[in-house]
Amino acid sequence: MSVLVERVSGVEMGKSLRVLHVSDIHCATDRLVRVLRGEEYDVVIASGDFECVDTAEALVNASSDVYAVTGNLDNPAVYRKLNSMGVLLDGRVVVFEELYIAGVGGLDFKGSLAKLQRELGELQARIAILVTHHPPKGVLDEPREGLHIGLGEVSNLVDRLRPRLHLFGHVHEKPGYVVRGETLHVNAGPLKRGYYALIETQSMTVKIKQLK
Repeated sequence: MSVLVERVSGVEMGKSLRVLHVSDIHCATDRLVRVLRGEEYDVVIASGDFECVDTAEALVNASSDVYAVTGNLDNPAVYRKLNSMGVLLDGRVVVFEELYIAGVGGLDFKGSLAKLQRELGELQARIAILVTHHPPKGVLDEPREGLHIGLGEVSNLVDRLRPRLHLFGHVHEKPGYVVRGETLHVNAGPLKRGYYALIETQSMTVKIKQLK
């Protein structure tokens, strides 16, 4: 399946990029490798729940730079692997193609958020892409109708940073997109079930895809 998003007024990236967004792989290493080898992209962003160290290691199959946050079901071994590979974004701000990318991990959410807040305190540039594992409260966060499990802290961070693009996962039942204000929110869906997202930043077009 795919969901195409028309360009929305007020959502501007200022840079033409093809972003491959994956999340919630849950040890489905073969599916991650298939996507990394089968798609064309400029950067890979993973929003957590690798669960297995070899799944995190599979990011070496990417044909571009990679950035990743941990998920709530990841463990310290996954954290260390991502860190040793130089792709860990938990509590960090990086610059890619002149765009600032910030991340909050799910393994130690509060610690990661606090670390990012310290980095942001010294940063004057605007964050273009925010990567979290958890969704903001009320945005693609319903595992079933009426039950919202997004985090208010993520909502507050989005309100403060006003990123052009916010990438997350965690809620397997809600792959898709929502535009709120100046921000395009994307939940790639669980790669464990074959879902992933491709985002074209020039036209702000999102395609949610599923492996056959």
